[in-house]
Amino acid sequence: MAPAAPHAAHPAPGATELPPGSPPPSGPPPRVGGAVAALVVAFLTWTVPLLGLTMGLWFYVLVANVPGVAFAVTALTKIPNTSEVERFIRYTWACNFAYIALSVIFAVPLAVLFIMMMLFGG
Repeated sequence: MAPAAPHAAHPAPGATELPPGSPPPSGPPPRVGGAVAALVVAFLTWTVPLLGLTMGLWFYVLVANVPGVAFAVTALTKIPNTSEVERFIRYTWACNFAYIALSVIFAVPLAVLFIMMMLFGG
C-alpha cells in the first residue's frame, strides 16, 4: 500500500479547518442598498421628462432614463452574485450621471420658456 500524500495529512500553514457540515466561506454580501439608491435616483431623473410632457413637449420623453432603471432592476435581480450586482450598479450610476447632465441641458429651455410665459402672460 502506498503512503498517504504529505499535503493531505497536514493543512496549509495559517489555514483553519471548518467543522463538518458548515458552509464554505463566502465573499462580502452584495450591496443591495447601493442598487436601491441607484434605482431611486434613476426614477428621480424622470422629473424633467415628465415636466416636459406636462407642457406638451413630447420629445422630452427621449431624456427618460430607461436604461438606468433597467440596469438597476437587473442589479437587484442578480442579488446572490456580488460581482454582477457591482457591475450593474456601476452601469446604473453611469446612466444616472449622463441623464442628469441631459436633464440639466433640457431643463434650461423649460425654465426660460416658463419665465417668458410668466412675464408675458402666455
